[in-house]
Amino acid sequence: MRQILTRLIPAVLVLCLTLTACGGKESDSAAGYDPAATAQALLDSGAFTDALDTTDKDTVAVLYGVEADRIVDCACYTSLSAGAEEIAVLTMADADSAKAAMAGLEARVADQKAALESYQPDEVSKLDNAILTQSGNTVVLVVAADAEKAQSTLDGLSK
Repeated sequence: MRQILTRLIPAVLVLCLTLTACGGKESDSAAGYDPAATAQALLDSGAFTDALDTTDKDTVAVLYGVEADRIVDCACYTSLSAGAEEIAVLTMADADSAKAAMAGLEARVADQKAALESYQPDEVSKLDNAILTQSGNTVVLVVAADAEKAQSTLDGLSK
């Protein structure tokens, strides 16, 4: 009996280690915001004063300087009045793409500030309060009239 247990214990330990290695925690790429649900929650929050309209994936890629084929999913809304308000929720293919997308969102805010300060200076304060965040491979940009309300909405959605 002792001989059987001596052989069985190492096998059971290997099996346990193998099973725990498969379990692990959820990967960063799975974490993040759902683009459509997040954008809709933000739209419904009352944080925006401008009318916003959807933007297609190819335009999103150009606006934020990312490769369209690296965007797994996205929801983007921009102002119909050429104002600063917008929502962009992009789920990228991997961490490097997400990092590049975040840089693109930051550049978009800077470009919008430069463009709007001369002909719509009241919009610049919205850009000063822009929300830029990343969760897993998902990056988010929110430029709203009420940044606190938008942030509260995002906080309610985060995992």
